[in-house]
Amino acid sequence: MTLRKRRIVYTNHTGKVSGAEKVLLSMLRGLDLSQYEPSVLCPAEGDLQQLLEAEGVPCATIPTLHARFTWRLSELVRYVASLANVIGATRKEIEHSDPDFVHANTVRAGIAATLATLGTGRTVIWHVHDTLPRHPLSTAIRTLAYLSRRTQIIAVSNATATAFCGHLPFKERVCVIHNGTDLSNFPLKHRGESPLKQELGLPKQTFLICAVGQICSRKGLRELLEAFSLIYDDTPQAHLAIVGKPVFSHEEAYRDELIAMTIAAGTSDRVHFTGERNDISAVLQSADLLVLNSFEEPFGLVLVEAMSSGTPVLATRIGGIPEIVTDSESGWLIEKGDTAGLASMLLQLSKDTDSLERVTRVAHDVVCPQFSLARFLSKLHTFYAGLTNLPGTEWNVQAPLLLPGLDDVQGDQHV
Repeated sequence: MTLRKRRIVYTNHTGKVSGAEKVLLSMLRGLDLSQYEPSVLCPAEGDLQQLLEAEGVPCATIPTLHARFTWRLSELVRYVASLANVIGATRKEIEHSDPDFVHANTVRAGIAATLATLGTGRTVIWHVHDTLPRHPLSTAIRTLAYLSRRTQIIAVSNATATAFCGHLPFKERVCVIHNGTDLSNFPLKHRGESPLKQELGLPKQTFLICAVGQICSRKGLRELLEAFSLIYDDTPQAHLAIVGKPVFSHEEAYRDELIAMTIAAGTSDRVHFTGERNDISAVLQSADLLVLNSFEEPFGLVLVEAMSSGTPVLATRIGGIPEIVTDSESGWLIEKGDTAGLASMLLQLSKDTDSLERVTRVAHDVVCPQFSLARFLSKLHTFYAGLTNLPGTEWNVQAPLLLPGLDDVQGDQHV
């Protein structure tokens, strides 16, 4: 007797590609197609649908979900209308495809998918890639997830799981599956080879510091530029490359401010904005140090990619980063917002070749295997295999409703 493949509908609230969408693509590429039949719901804007089509994954279009944490009534009304629109389109597509379960790849997608499947008894997975801020809307979001007995949570780090759950006893309904990467795509560098230095016209002895990823304020790039300006005169051999681009239009002004900062500080001759690149492996092989100066970082997969490439890492002690980096053993950790401390570490590491080589060996040999793509996919398949439609009533009516005070609010934040 041949068992029917289990159908999975993946949902994503945006069609633009950043970290969560790259993980989604990795999941789909590694999914066991002898057991599962995937399809995706996502907006048409951005590159995601094209990338899915290139992978041969069926994709249907739903509207973009516009939502931010805010106290502005007019904005809240607009966001509720957007959510209602997405819920209706999502419900229609799910009814058509009749999946065994839904895998919502973001928190916003999880909200919409849970509400779109009311009354169906269908399991919905929320894949939590973001750290929920302290905000009353965060309490409403986690309460919705908790009250729906059909909801299961995958968190990308222990820190993300803790922030998402708050004081609610999700218990066995939360599973931490650290992100993984195909380490073969980030081979160990060969001494003396540095494609990016050559492209930028830099001498081989240049100490090249790289920041790789989305250009946005939470990555702490302004503070990184400030730290670099503090050591500029003392490290004539040091250069800084900012590799990436803004993903969302409101972040373009931030990038422009960063460029203006370097000109005003007189450091623009040694600060390079490369834009988005498709050769991240070559970039990491060229870097002498990768810096991830984030104020918020649910995981930090670029750290693993740098470690695999043989590039030492310096990062903030925030979110999921300490689950990857052990200070002074597999890299270095500093406190977020400590610009003076960051400058001091940049100066120290630019002159300490022995320490760089020592931590690089540990990171490559010990840390990287823990975050391989094969390990990630194995845990994901194990998680899927254990899923059944959850029995009992649809709602857990005994959930405690924990409402934070107004001092928990940190202004407008993305969901």
